Amino acid sequence: MSPVNSILGLTGVVVERVQHQRDIHVWARPGQRPPCLHCRHKTVRIKATYQRTLKHTRQGNRLMIVHLSVPKYHCSTCNRYFRHRFTGIEPRRRATQAYRIEVFEAHDGGVSQRKLTRTHRIGSATVERCYQSFVKQRVSELSGRSCPQILGIDEHFFSRKHGYATTLVDLKNHKVFDVVLGRSEASLRSFLKRLPGKEQVRIIVMDLSETYRQIARQYFPNAIIVADRFHVIRLVNQHFMQIWKQHDPVGRRNRGLISLMRRHHWKLSREQKERLEHYLAPYPVLRSLYAARQQLNGFLVQKNIRAKQIKRLLPQLLKLLEQLASSPARALAGTLQSWLEQL
Repeated sequence: MSPVNSILGLTGVVVERVQHQRDIHVWARPGQRPPCLHCRHKTVRIKATYQRTLKHTRQGNRLMIVHLSVPKYHCSTCNRYFRHRFTGIEPRRRATQAYRIEVFEAHDGGVSQRKLTRTHRIGSATVERCYQSFVKQRVSELSGRSCPQILGIDEHFFSRKHGYATTLVDLKNHKVFDVVLGRSEASLRSFLKRLPGKEQVRIIVMDLSETYRQIARQYFPNAIIVADRFHVIRLVNQHFMQIWKQHDPVGRRNRGLISLMRRHHWKLSREQKERLEHYLAPYPVLRSLYAARQQLNGFLVQKNIRAKQIKRLLPQLLKLLEQLASSPARALAGTLQSWLEQL
């Protein structure tokens, strides 16, 4: 393709002349005759030619308008007629595909319809139709995707009107797979029933939500449920902070103590450890719970554990949970014991 023909960015198009006016007008024609669309025979002749005027992309502040000569061919082999097909130009469109994508991306990026009507010289209804067509195309592409093999499920607050939404994440590729309004089985039922590839899901990672666990067991029968490490540690810390507030409401409001309590023990300096020991000395129960929490978090933060290490650490974890069951953190112990297999 010559440099002159490449200014349009359309394959198989030869530029005949260019005229600079208020807009950039480009006259172009097909580069070569195609084979017959019906029988693929190459002996075709031009029956007639008509001209299409198409809006193309913007070059600076000027719009490029393409005057395209479109031949109508006749095949002598099958005696049928067909029109020339161009890549990037759909039939019966007044703009090229590049122009429509440009309008869609600008409107999707926040440019208003009023401004697009001035810059691209199209009506607001045309902008809306272009935007809706590409949105429908993207939705159809996304709806046909197969469910990822390693799936993450979590909830987040969406809006006051719609409440909570459920986010499904492809953890292997680190991408959001889909977002569905609602967090109950009833609100997610229609989406999960038509979700393709549920049988291929091998691992589902989630927080300690009983609702999501029941959903995973019902709709993903071949998947292994894994409790997310971040949510488990956060749950442990939240329970400890609540118990601390019950024992010492005044100390719970101290920002310096809050910072020391929230951090892992192995990340504290020597002076910080001495200060924390001095504070916990009058509270033996709170001191024991703090040590249990640090030991529990020590189990949870470990990664890439081998089978021999699991056999050694598992009895210690079970013993720690039994001790917590007879302490003020009995609610936390009950939750962790019910999720022990997923942990």
